[in-house]
Amino acid sequence: MKKLRFKVSPIDELNDPFEYLSLDMGDKSVRTWAKNFRKIVSENNGIISFSRNWHEPLMWAHYARSHTGIALGFEVPDSLLYHIDYISEKIVPPLDVDENKGSMAKLVEMLLRSKHENWRYEDEVRLVRTLDNCDEENGLYFAKWNHTTMLKEVVLGDRYVSTGNSNDQDILEKHGIKFITARPEFRGFKMTPQIRAKLQKRL
Repeated sequence: MKKLRFKVSPIDELNDPFEYLSLDMGDKSVRTWAKNFRKIVSENNGIISFSRNWHEPLMWAHYARSHTGIALGFEVPDSLLYHIDYISEKIVPPLDVDENKGSMAKLVEMLLRSKHENWRYEDEVRLVRTLDNCDEENGLYFAKWNHTTMLKEVVLGDRYVSTGNSNDQDILEKHGIKFITARPEFRGFKMTPQIRAKLQKRL
Protein backbone atom coordinates (compact mmCIF):
# COMPACT_ATOMS: atom_id res chain seq x y z
CA MET A 1 0.00 0.00 0.00
CA LYS A 2 2.90 2.37 0.70
CA LYS A 3 3.91 2.41 -2.97
CA LEU A 4 0.36 3.29 -4.08
CA ARG A 5 0.28 0.82 -6.95
CA PHE A 6 -1.57 -2.23 -8.25
CA LYS A 7 0.00 -5.48 -9.35
CA VAL A 8 -0.87 -6.13 -12.99
CA SER A 9 -1.09 -9.82 -13.89
CA PRO A 10 -0.06 -10.82 -17.44
CA ILE A 11 -2.85 -12.91 -18.95
CA ASP A 12 -0.50 -15.84 -19.60
CA GLU A 13 0.24 -16.01 -15.86
CA LEU A 14 -3.33 -16.05 -14.53
CA ASN A 15 -4.19 -18.99 -12.30
CA ASP A 16 -7.11 -20.21 -14.42
CA PRO A 17 -5.94 -22.16 -17.53
CA PHE A 18 -9.36 -21.56 -19.10
CA GLU A 19 -8.96 -17.75 -19.18
CA TYR A 20 -10.32 -16.56 -22.54
CA LEU A 21 -10.82 -20.21 -23.55
CA SER A 22 -14.48 -20.63 -22.56
CA LEU A 23 -15.27 -21.82 -26.09
CA ASP A 24 -16.39 -25.37 -26.86
CA MET A 25 -13.26 -26.61 -28.63
CA GLY A 26 -14.32 -30.12 -29.54
CA ASP A 27 -13.84 -29.21 -33.20
CA LYS A 28 -10.18 -28.92 -34.21
CA SER A 29 -10.73 -25.77 -36.33
CA VAL A 30 -12.45 -24.06 -33.40
CA ARG A 31 -9.60 -25.14 -31.13
CA THR A 32 -7.05 -23.58 -33.49
CA TRP A 33 -9.03 -20.33 -33.68
CA ALA A 34 -9.51 -20.17 -29.90
CA LYS A 35 -5.83 -20.67 -29.13
CA ASN A 36 -4.90 -17.97 -31.66
CA PHE A 37 -7.50 -15.65 -30.13
CA ARG A 38 -6.04 -16.17 -26.66
CA LYS A 39 -2.54 -15.54 -27.98
CA ILE A 40 -3.63 -12.22 -29.52
CA VAL A 41 -5.52 -11.14 -26.37
CA SER A 42 -2.61 -12.09 -24.13
CA GLU A 43 0.03 -10.23 -26.13
CA ASN A 44 1.17 -7.22 -24.07
CA ASN A 45 -2.00 -7.24 -21.93
CA GLY A 46 -2.49 -7.73 -18.22
CA ILE A 47 -5.38 -7.32 -15.81
CA ILE A 48 -6.06 -5.77 -12.44
CA SER A 49 -8.72 -7.83 -10.67
CA PHE A 50 -11.26 -6.47 -8.21
CA SER A 51 -14.07 -8.11 -6.31
CA ARG A 52 -17.40 -6.34 -5.88
CA ASN A 53 -17.56 -7.30 -2.20
CA TRP A 54 -15.26 -8.34 0.62
CA HIS A 55 -17.73 -10.53 2.51
CA GLU A 56 -16.79 -13.88 0.95
CA PRO A 57 -14.55 -15.85 3.37
CA LEU A 58 -12.96 -17.84 0.52
CA MET A 59 -11.54 -14.59 -0.88
CA TRP A 60 -9.86 -13.88 2.45
CA ALA A 61 -8.56 -17.44 2.64
CA HIS A 62 -7.13 -17.43 -0.89
CA TYR A 63 -5.96 -13.84 -1.38
CA ALA A 64 -5.41 -12.37 2.09
CA ARG A 65 -3.18 -14.93 3.75
CA SER A 66 -5.98 -16.83 5.49
CA HIS A 67 -7.66 -13.73 6.92
CA THR A 68 -4.42 -12.22 8.28
CA GLY A 69 -4.17 -9.62 5.50
CA ILE A 70 -6.21 -6.62 4.44
CA ALA A 71 -8.62 -5.72 1.64
CA LEU A 72 -8.49 -2.36 -0.10
CA GLY A 73 -11.73 -0.86 -1.35
CA PHE A 74 -11.50 1.32 -4.47
CA GLU A 75 -13.95 3.45 -6.36
CA VAL A 76 -13.45 2.74 -10.07
CA PRO A 77 -15.68 4.05 -12.91
CA ASP A 78 -17.88 1.22 -14.13
CA SER A 79 -17.13 2.17 -17.73
CA LEU A 80 -13.51 1.03 -17.27
CA LEU A 81 -14.35 -2.43 -15.95
CA TYR A 82 -15.17 -5.80 -17.46
CA HIS A 83 -17.84 -7.54 -15.40
CA ILE A 84 -17.27 -11.28 -15.39
CA ASP A 85 -20.15 -13.62 -16.32
CA TYR A 86 -20.01 -17.05 -14.70
CA ILE A 87 -21.13 -19.94 -16.91
CA SER A 88 -21.70 -23.68 -16.38
CA GLU A 89 -21.16 -24.84 -19.97
CA LYS A 90 -18.65 -23.87 -22.62
CA ILE A 91 -19.79 -21.39 -25.28
CA VAL A 92 -20.87 -22.86 -28.62
CA PRO A 93 -19.97 -20.48 -31.48
CA PRO A 94 -22.90 -19.32 -33.66
CA LEU A 95 -23.21 -21.05 -37.02
CA ASP A 96 -22.81 -17.75 -38.90
CA VAL A 97 -19.80 -16.54 -36.90
CA ASP A 98 -17.46 -16.68 -39.90
CA GLU A 99 -19.76 -14.63 -42.17
CA ASN A 100 -21.46 -12.27 -39.72
CA LYS A 101 -19.30 -9.55 -38.13
CA GLY A 102 -21.97 -8.93 -35.51
CA SER A 103 -21.93 -12.57 -34.43
CA MET A 104 -18.14 -12.55 -34.25
CA ALA A 105 -18.14 -9.34 -32.16
CA LYS A 106 -20.70 -10.84 -29.78
CA LEU A 107 -18.66 -14.05 -29.45
CA VAL A 108 -15.45 -12.14 -28.69
CA GLU A 109 -17.26 -10.06 -26.05
CA MET A 110 -18.57 -13.22 -24.40
CA LEU A 111 -15.10 -14.79 -24.35
CA LEU A 112 -13.59 -11.69 -22.75
CA ARG A 113 -16.15 -11.80 -19.94
CA SER A 114 -16.76 -15.49 -19.26
CA LYS A 115 -15.37 -17.78 -16.55
CA HIS A 116 -16.60 -21.07 -15.14
CA GLU A 117 -19.14 -20.82 -12.33
CA ASN A 118 -16.69 -22.39 -9.86
CA TRP A 119 -15.11 -18.92 -9.69
CA ARG A 120 -18.40 -17.19 -8.89
CA TYR A 121 -17.39 -16.59 -5.25
CA GLU A 122 -14.85 -14.02 -6.52
CA ASP A 123 -17.62 -11.74 -7.91
CA GLU A 124 -14.91 -10.32 -10.15
CA VAL A 125 -14.60 -7.20 -12.22
CA ARG A 126 -11.37 -6.46 -14.01
CA LEU A 127 -9.47 -3.61 -15.55
CA VAL A 128 -7.32 -4.39 -18.61
CA ARG A 129 -3.93 -2.68 -18.80
CA THR A 130 -1.25 -2.86 -21.49
CA LEU A 131 2.05 -4.04 -20.05
CA ASP A 132 3.90 -1.32 -21.97
CA ASN A 133 2.02 1.16 -19.81
CA CYS A 134 3.18 -0.43 -16.54
CA ASP A 135 6.27 -0.22 -14.36
CA GLU A 136 8.31 -3.43 -14.45
CA GLU A 137 10.21 -4.57 -11.38
CA ASN A 138 11.94 -7.95 -11.06
CA GLY A 139 9.75 -9.42 -13.78
CA LEU A 140 6.54 -8.14 -12.18
CA TYR A 141 4.29 -5.39 -13.52
CA PHE A 142 2.70 -2.54 -11.57
CA ALA A 143 0.35 0.36 -12.30
CA LYS A 144 0.15 3.46 -10.12
CA TRP A 145 -3.09 4.49 -8.48
CA ASN A 146 -4.59 7.61 -10.02
CA HIS A 147 -7.69 9.79 -9.95
CA THR A 148 -9.76 7.08 -11.66
CA THR A 149 -8.90 4.48 -8.99
CA MET A 150 -9.63 6.14 -5.66
CA LEU A 151 -8.95 4.32 -2.38
CA LYS A 152 -12.05 4.59 -0.20
CA GLU A 153 -11.73 1.97 2.55
CA VAL A 154 -9.36 -0.47 4.21
CA VAL A 155 -10.74 -3.71 5.67
CA LEU A 156 -8.55 -5.45 8.24
CA GLY A 157 -8.87 -9.24 8.27
CA ASP A 158 -10.33 -11.17 11.20
CA ARG A 159 -6.85 -12.55 12.03
CA TYR A 160 -4.93 -9.39 11.18
CA VAL A 161 -2.23 -8.47 13.71
CA SER A 162 -1.37 -4.79 14.07
CA THR A 163 2.04 -3.74 12.75
CA GLY A 164 2.04 -0.61 14.90
CA ASN A 165 1.64 1.77 11.95
CA SER A 166 -1.12 3.76 13.61
CA ASN A 167 0.29 7.01 12.21
CA ASP A 168 -0.37 5.70 8.70
CA GLN A 169 -3.97 4.95 9.64
CA ASP A 170 -4.40 8.42 11.17
CA ILE A 171 -3.14 10.04 7.97
CA LEU A 172 -5.42 7.95 5.76
CA GLU A 173 -8.43 8.64 7.98
CA LYS A 174 -7.76 12.38 7.72
CA HIS A 175 -8.04 11.94 3.94
CA GLY A 176 -11.45 10.33 4.29
CA ILE A 177 -10.37 6.69 4.08
CA LYS A 178 -12.69 4.46 6.11
CA PHE A 179 -11.27 1.63 8.24
CA ILE A 180 -13.27 -1.54 8.90
CA THR A 181 -12.48 -4.66 10.92
CA ALA A 182 -13.89 -7.91 9.51
CA ARG A 183 -15.35 -10.72 11.61
CA PRO A 184 -17.38 -13.87 10.85
CA GLU A 185 -21.16 -13.53 10.96
CA PHE A 186 -22.90 -15.00 13.99
CA ARG A 187 -25.85 -16.41 12.03
CA GLY A 188 -24.38 -16.92 8.56
CA PHE A 189 -21.21 -17.78 6.68
CA LYS A 190 -20.05 -14.38 5.45
CA MET A 191 -17.61 -11.85 6.81
CA THR A 192 -19.20 -8.73 8.27
CA PRO A 193 -18.03 -5.45 9.86
CA GLN A 194 -17.10 -5.53 13.54
CA ILE A 195 -19.20 -2.83 15.24
CA ARG A 196 -17.83 -3.04 18.80
CA ALA A 197 -15.36 -0.19 19.27
CA LYS A 198 -13.01 -2.04 21.62
CA LEU A 199 -12.61 -4.87 19.08
CA GLN A 200 -11.58 -2.62 16.20
CA LYS A 201 -8.11 -3.40 14.86
CA ARG A 202 -5.56 -0.81 13.76
CA LEU A 203 -2.77 -0.88 11.20
